[in-house]
Parts: sequence; C-alpha cells; structure tokens
Amino acid sequence: MAPHQKSRLDLRRSLPLPELMATAQYNRSTGILRASDGSATRELIFVNGELRAAHSNLEDEKLGSWLVGRDLISEDEKALALLSQGATDQPPLGHLLVRRGCIEQDALEHELEDLTVTIVRRAAATLRTLNEFVEGRTSSQPDTIPNLTTPQVILVAARSLSNLEVIRSNLEPLEQVAWPSTSLETLLNEFTLTPQEAFIISRMDGSRSLKGLAAVLPGGENEVLPILYALRMAGIIIVGTASEQTRTFTPDFSSEPPGSGQHISIVDEASLEPSQLSERERIRRLAGECQRMDHYRVLGLEPGAHNNDIRGAWERIQQEFSPDNSSIPHLRDLKPELTTIVDRAREAYEVLADPRSRKRYNTVLRSMQDEVERAKRATRAPRIDPRVRAQLVEANIKRASELIHSGEPYLAIKLLEQACEIERRPDALLQLARLLLRNPLWKNRALKTLRLAIEADPHFVDAWIELAEFWRRRQNPERQRKALERAVAADPDHEKATTMYRQLMGQRELERLLSRARRSQAR
Repeated sequence: MAPHQKSRLDLRRSLPLPELMATAQYNRSTGILRASDGSATRELIFVNGELRAAHSNLEDEKLGSWLVGRDLISEDEKALALLSQGATDQPPLGHLLVRRGCIEQDALEHELEDLTVTIVRRAAATLRTLNEFVEGRTSSQPDTIPNLTTPQVILVAARSLSNLEVIRSNLEPLEQVAWPSTSLETLLNEFTLTPQEAFIISRMDGSRSLKGLAAVLPGGENEVLPILYALRMAGIIIVGTASEQTRTFTPDFSSEPPGSGQHISIVDEASLEPSQLSERERIRRLAGECQRMDHYRVLGLEPGAHNNDIRGAWERIQQEFSPDNSSIPHLRDLKPELTTIVDRAREAYEVLADPRSRKRYNTVLRSMQDEVERAKRATRAPRIDPRVRAQLVEANIKRASELIHSGEPYLAIKLLEQACEIERRPDALLQLARLLLRNPLWKNRALKTLRLAIEADPHFVDAWIELAEFWRRRQNPERQRKALERAVAADPDHEKATTMYRQLMGQRELERLLSRARRSQAR
C-alpha cells in the first residue's frame, strides 16, 4: 500500500526521496530517480515500480571500488573487468566479475544489496537534495538486486530522513488514525523491523490517533513520528480518518486477494483480562499444532479410546471452538483459527468414527510411529554409518509419499520433518513445504521450509518456481519476479520457469534475462 493512494502524483516534482520512491512504486513507474546535492548524484533505476539497481558518481559508492574496499576483489581484477566493458551491450560489471571467477554469485548479490542500501540511505539523509524522476527505460544493463524488495528499501530511506518538519507535514493532521496493512505476523516475515517499529504496530487497533500513538514511547512525538512516517512510506501501515477506514486490516491467512475477504478488526490485547489472553493463546497454539497431530491427539484421545469417547470429544470441540465464537469481542479476529481447529477435528472424527477406516488408520499410525522412532534413534546416534542415514532418509521420504497418496498428509508431515532433521535434502524440504502450504495458517512456516530447500541447493529450480508461485498467490509480483529470475539463471532452458517469467514480464525482459543467464553459464 503506497501512501499516495488517492491520486497519481506528478513524479517530476521534487519530493522527499522516500515519498518519491513510494509514489514510483505505487504508480508502477519506469525510469530513473535522480538525487543530486551538488557534489553527489545518485540514481535509482525503477522498472514497473520495482527498484532494480542503484548507481552513484562517488567513487566509493561504485561497485568496483566497493568490492575492492571490502577486500573481495583486487584493483587489477577491477581494472580488467572495467576495461572489457567497452561496448554498451556488454553485461554489467558484477556479471563480468562472476564470469571471470573473481567473486561468487551469492557473494556479489549480498554486496549489491549492501551497496544499494548504503546509496539509498545516504541519498535520503543528505539535506538540500534535488530529487527528480526521469521517466523512460534505461538502455544499460544494471547489476540487479534479486533478494532486496522495494518496500524494504523504501523503509530504509524513510528511516534515514531526519527532517522532522517534512515528516510532520506528511502525517498531519495528527488526529488521523493508523492501522496495519496486514497482520503483524506477516509484516515481521516480510520486513526487517526494529523492536520499536514492531511495538508501535502492535499498539495500533484502528482507533488510536497518531497523537495517541506518540504517547506510547518515552520520547513522544519527536521519537514516534519518524517511525510512523517510515512505516507509512513502506506501506506497512495506512493512515487516514476513521470514516476512510472501511476495514482495519485483512490478515493474510488465505490466498484471496486483499479486500476480497472478511473485514476483521484488531483486538487490542492490552485491554484484555489474563484469562482472555490465555484463551487467545490456546486457540492460536492449537490452530498451528493441530495440522501436525494424528487423529487421536487432535481429539485429545489415546489410540485405545472408546467410540463414545470419540463422539464426545468431537461434540466438545464443536462447542468449544465453534467459528461462531468469533462473535465474542475478544475472539473477533480468530475466526480463521477456530475454523481450522474444527475442520481438522471433523476430519479426525470422520476417520475414527467408522470402524473400518479406524482399523486401517491404526495400522498406518503404528508403522509411521515405528519409522519416526527409528529416525530419532538415528539422529541421536553419534557415529551412525552415513549410508544407513541416507537409507533411513530415503525410507521416510518414500513412506511419506505413500501416506500423501493414501490421504494422510498429517502423518506424512511428521515423517518428512524427521527426514529433514537427519539430512536437509532439497527434494524432501520442497515436498514438506508443499504439504505445509495446504494449511493457510502455516504459510510462514512453509516459506521458511522453501528457503531451507534453496539454501541446501541454490540451483534447485523447482524450489524457486514454488517460491514464485507462493508470491504469485499473495499478489507480490516483485518477489515473484525475483524468484523466477533465480530459476531461469539456474536453468535457462527450463520451460516452466521461462514461461512464467514471460507471462509476468514479457518477451523482451525474458530475452534479456536469458542472455545474461547463458553468458554466466558459458564462463
């Protein structure tokens, strides 16, 4: 959510850098955002509203000198790479350095991120800077920043702005209210927030004014307003009047696009009784854990439970965790969690209430428990034969696949978790992530598992594609693009990866990406 949602502002007029960046992102603009202060000129390259690269005319902010200063390349390596960049159709400097073996791709990307953040931070912090946006696509091929999102960079820029007068004018009138653009859990996963930023967000319930929020920290307005400004510029919070607030926020617990789901208001936990807080925590914990429990544990029973016990447990859960309980004020934002608990319990009851399906399930459960126990013993064993460990992992993965096909994903999750604990195999982690994605409340856990798969094998195309699909479903084209760029870079001939990138970015961008990827592979 950009801070300028009511109209498309003129990008050519001079605005504070964070506001100009946020406007360029919201308008999906393509061009160069230039920040000049007389001695330094810094350029931020935007394509369709996404920050792709950052340049500077200062020597210590140029990539070659930056890498030399970090002792990552030598002056000779820098000079030779610059010398070979004579033609305009040559690849960017970082690409050349990777191709020459001067630096690894992952290390280059990390340095590009640090350099970009440094350029943006210094540009935003410099007083008396003339900021202007020149529309149009650049003909150069910049070194891109695949793992750094535009909202996060805008947050960095806004934090660096020190002009309190400019900050106050953007937020006034201070009688306006503020509310998060999505759930705090999602924001913590999407952004690297400071403790103060996270605390301020947690205090927002859609009714506190900006002036009221300024009272929650000892420093008052001088300390809180810059935080609110940074959060607003990055789209983390929305600022407006109470009448403009048609919804407080839509927690990202489903794959539905923003605005198409329920309108849910935040519960201010600071005003709740200890017993109410305890009940909320219990519901959240059970909603998260129930997908990993077997059918008996979901109902709070042991495998030898009587049929009457099974029926009674199901009736108790229906009553205790009914989604209708979300009409109770202190539970009004927990309807998704309550629904998850009841749906999971219903599935368990339907299996266990039928004698034939229960008998079959008991057989599967016993065999799965035996395999989990063997995996635990293997994990504890100090010097187990690597071949035995590999065989155990293979057996768990194979058994998990059988459980998935037989309709027992919860038991399969347990086996895959054990297998990945023994050995972080990319294919097993991907399979586990796909299972976790079936539960909307587990999206963050699934995302972490996908990232583990990519860490285990940065060239695992299927994991990058799954990550791209993850961001597509959440309508985040920037992160979707970056995941697809990594997939295509790993395998330029991968049909699905190239097709998805073409559909997202167009044929021209695909050809440029393929050209860079094939040059890199040819080195």
